[in-house]
Amino acid sequence: MKKYTSYHTSIKLLAKRNTLPDSYYSAIDRSTIWRWKNESDSKYFGSELQEVEVLESFISRKEAQVMMKTYMKVVLSLVSVISGSKSFYQLLQNNKEGLVHAIHRYHKKIDTGLVLRLLKIPVSVFYYWKNKVLYKCEASPLKLCKRVYPLQLTINEVSVIKELVSSEQFKYWPICSLAWYATRENLLHISLATWYKYIHILGLNRTRIRKRKRYPTGIVATEPNQIWHADITVVKSLDGLKSYVYLLMDNFSKYIINWRVEPVVSGEIRVQTIMDGYQQHINQNKDVQLIVDGGPENNNHKMDVYLNSSEINIQKLIALKDIPFSNSLIEAQNKILKYRYLFKCQYQDIGALRNALDWIIPDYNDQRPHNSLKGLTPYEAFTGKTFDIEEHGDKMKQSKQNRLTENKKRLCAIC
Repeated sequence: MKKYTSYHTSIKLLAKRNTLPDSYYSAIDRSTIWRWKNESDSKYFGSELQEVEVLESFISRKEAQVMMKTYMKVVLSLVSVISGSKSFYQLLQNNKEGLVHAIHRYHKKIDTGLVLRLLKIPVSVFYYWKNKVLYKCEASPLKLCKRVYPLQLTINEVSVIKELVSSEQFKYWPICSLAWYATRENLLHISLATWYKYIHILGLNRTRIRKRKRYPTGIVATEPNQIWHADITVVKSLDGLKSYVYLLMDNFSKYIINWRVEPVVSGEIRVQTIMDGYQQHINQNKDVQLIVDGGPENNNHKMDVYLNSSEINIQKLIALKDIPFSNSLIEAQNKILKYRYLFKCQYQDIGALRNALDWIIPDYNDQRPHNSLKGLTPYEAFTGKTFDIEEHGDKMKQSKQNRLTENKKRLCAIC
């Protein structure tokens, strides 16, 4: 008598769903499998209750485990490729709210640590996002509870930033100068990076000067009146005429020693600006190096006669000829004057340009702190004043402690 093989109902249901493991296809007659696939759903009473059991049974099998491992390897490979792109991290950053909500919703069913490792998100970053998304504090610009994150700026400190950045008085100053001004006036003691961070968050961004490619550091003086730079920059007024701004600058302090605005390029005018600066700031025992470019205003008979005078101790050096450096320091100065000041206004003629420079040069020299001078103005650096780094550090520490104390007293809706 022929023996018939009996098959478990789970196998029939898997075959009907086309999820039967490959190893079973070779052991079961194809016609039998075909018959199972075409059987009515109602043939097996209570088959709907078997779906979970069938799935769990399938997953527990070796074939399913191999398949899951294969899928995981594919996912890891994809993440490894995608995570190497900056756009991937930017995508996560831009969609952090949806990511946080998804992980939080299913945190009891998934391994949060595994998900973060797959996405290469540090745990600290994720929990920072989580606190920011799920526990928003409207009293904070960062949307973070001040008691949980007490190092964020206080309400008064944020107000100082808003006031200074929005002030007409400082609209020509860069952010770094505002930061040093606030420090010097004991209004606010925070890092420059924190300034940029809060200005971005508060939507107070200013137009920034586009920075060119960085070049190696050029010639650097160790004291005032050791190296001077001379150059001419061109400004066009509304009457269509060009005006030539003659500048003489100290290398060490960035102080503008002398300036003039004239309608022509002239060697005589150039010599006069140097002569006036020398008589005002240099004694006869002081040697000065003067760096100029190859322009005719700097290289002419009048200049040679003046520099060869026995009463003058100036050594003229032509950039990229007598020395391997360019005259880039004063060219950068020209760029500051143009893009920070001059290009933000319009000038009818050369007289209006002179009137503007009558307040621009003193503002630059005497009022505006420079980041490269550690918060000193060019005049202060030119006259020998130094930066007290210990006092600055003490004020930063005390400000941080005051911030901690103030923020821990604050209560918000979350607290």
